[in-house]
Amino acid sequence: MKAKLLFFSLFALFFLFGCTPKEEIIIPEVFYTVTFNVDGGSSVDKVVVESGKTITTPNTPTKDEFIFSGWFSDESLNTPFDFSKPITGNTTVYAKWSEEPISYLDLIEEDMALLEMPSTVGQATTIVLPKIGTKNNSTITWGISDTSVMNSHGIIFHPTKSEDDVNVTLIANFSLEGVTAKKEFQVTVPSIESLVIDDKIELPFTNMTSEYTVLDTALSTFYAVDNAIPYVDVTEFLAMIDGLIYFEELEFIETENGLIISYSIEYEETDDLGNVISTETYTYEMTIDFELDTVTVDSLSFFDGYIQETETDYGAGLTYLDSYVEDGDEVTFYLSDYRFDLIKHEVGDETYFLFPFHIANLLFTSGSYYNVYYNGDAYYGIYSFPDPDDEEGETEDGRAFLALKESSLNNTKIHPEVLVSTYDMLVFTLDHFYGLKEQRGITSYYDVLSTTRDSFMTGKTRDLTNGLFNIVNKTLDDLHSSYHFSGFYEPYTHRLSLTSISQVGENVHQWYDVLWSVQDVLEAAYPDSENNLPPDYRFIDNNKTAIIYLDGFETATVEDPDGPDSNRFMQEVMAAILEENPNVENIVVDLSYNTGGNLGALLRVLGFMTEEPIEMSYMNPLDNSRITYFVEVDTMAKTDVNWFILTSKVTFSAANLMTSIAKDMGFATIIGTQTGGGASSITPIVLPDGTFIHMSSLNVLSYRIGNETDGYTYFSIEDGITPDYVLAVIDSQNNLKIAEVIEQALSN
Repeated sequence: MKAKLLFFSLFALFFLFGCTPKEEIIIPEVFYTVTFNVDGGSSVDKVVVESGKTITTPNTPTKDEFIFSGWFSDESLNTPFDFSKPITGNTTVYAKWSEEPISYLDLIEEDMALLEMPSTVGQATTIVLPKIGTKNNSTITWGISDTSVMNSHGIIFHPTKSEDDVNVTLIANFSLEGVTAKKEFQVTVPSIESLVIDDKIELPFTNMTSEYTVLDTALSTFYAVDNAIPYVDVTEFLAMIDGLIYFEELEFIETENGLIISYSIEYEETDDLGNVISTETYTYEMTIDFELDTVTVDSLSFFDGYIQETETDYGAGLTYLDSYVEDGDEVTFYLSDYRFDLIKHEVGDETYFLFPFHIANLLFTSGSYYNVYYNGDAYYGIYSFPDPDDEEGETEDGRAFLALKESSLNNTKIHPEVLVSTYDMLVFTLDHFYGLKEQRGITSYYDVLSTTRDSFMTGKTRDLTNGLFNIVNKTLDDLHSSYHFSGFYEPYTHRLSLTSISQVGENVHQWYDVLWSVQDVLEAAYPDSENNLPPDYRFIDNNKTAIIYLDGFETATVEDPDGPDSNRFMQEVMAAILEENPNVENIVVDLSYNTGGNLGALLRVLGFMTEEPIEMSYMNPLDNSRITYFVEVDTMAKTDVNWFILTSKVTFSAANLMTSIAKDMGFATIIGTQTGGGASSITPIVLPDGTFIHMSSLNVLSYRIGNETDGYTYFSIEDGITPDYVLAVIDSQNNLKIAEVIEQALSN
């Protein structure tokens, strides 16, 4: 084809230059003049244009006290001149001026005169800031002198009770056809006041989990004037969740300013034969001050000691021995700093000690995975995480999700008080219950969220939903913090999920980069296996070494007793390994693709590796408590082999803890690359709009250095564990490389 085209081109060239026209034809050029009749306005120069060409629109003339209205082709000013039409003769174009001058400033001033603002916003949480003038449709944008108490969407963030009223200057910037003007208003934003309760209704409560025997009932729910935030009596709320807690053990004492709640626990110390050698009684106490809006506990252990055991025995096969405890400090929650109000509500001889429902739920269920979910119509008791993917309701988690998500408030605009309360509670929760706050050097999450607050605090339901999704996934930038589902103001079918790596923060992004690298290694190593995963175990190095592949820590539940269970898996795999080679010398537990799971399962796996009691430490950054448990595992360990743990950055959470414990206690050698960290257990959180998330809790897994005489120093394992011997990710399934590293470790 190229040869043919070249031949044609040469032929055409020869033809063009090989022939001469018989006669040259010359066409003369013709030009015309276009004159602009400005009718007394500023002059516009004539234009000379070649016949058949068009002209461009000239500069707009001006005329005192008149507004230019356009160019016309006739003197009677009926036909607008078409500048796209070719010029075919001398032409005059006529300027048209408005007979009655238009002053855009006058129009703006009319809109300005009609715009009024109140001198104070009272206790409202929104103020209407119009965007369009009511008469002449001028555009209005707003400037706020103090955005800490009001944003440009009219959302109000009242000063707290301990703060002074704030005087704010609102600047309304008007614009119309390029003309601008502004009008200022002085508005007082008063500090928050105690709410006045004016309504009480009974809402049904349904327990949706078999993990706790909590009876279905009804809960008295109180609302303040023109407010949608539910309030509940603290005693009635605690009585309702009897079965999750030991309600009968609680003692309630009314005080001048509020209420004291206390209970006692008797601890027994036993000898090696199980005989009780001493007893000690601890009393835990909470003081609630309804004037100061404070909740004080002697330590955060108050919220743990009254929690009952789950039906699923997550501690099966585990015996807790002595523990080392550094008691926590007293903690006071200053609720008014977050615009929350505790109300002592009296009706006749009856006194109700009212909490904002979501604060009561957060505080009193924080020692468990249980939550009470309010959806505007009813309450539901849920355990762990309701499942939005179980659309048929085949599991408890699926049925719970279907029940609580269906609300009369679906697909409606979020109530203004609920909007602000959701924001405030998110900050309160992060400030007090987020396990990484201190490590990240954060004083308050009000400071962190202030830069993006106005993008989601607009008054629109979807803006809040998207904002919360971004905060959890990107701002927190923490693999132990996740967004589960949106609130009940959204349509019932609304779902949000991660679809792009750009939706997460830098730390999580880096973790996923390694995850994908590990997946590539597995796919290359096991192209024919199901999901490209290794076998449960395999032998290498002439059967001297067995490698157990373990990608999670799971415990069969009471609902699914035959479900995945790591202890059962290890029993079966160890039996198979020893049957195939009773003289195996080395066993590697491959955690390079293990992202974690529950701690009970982890401890039972460790029981196959050592007969020593497992040492497990925590610290709490809020009350500064420290504790170290010693756990005996009811499993016969295989101690006559060399144990190894294979890691990568994907090795996270419980897998990270297993690595830390094994290295600290010295019963296994760590090979691979630094683990991904994840020190905190997770805690599920329900926000006032119904958004359901989980985040890193205050139970920060740690290791300790020191002794009882000189004291101990605790260190978080959030940043991961360094291996004893490095094995690159690309070699994590390379049998020869694994054997080489094992030989290196054994020779040292």
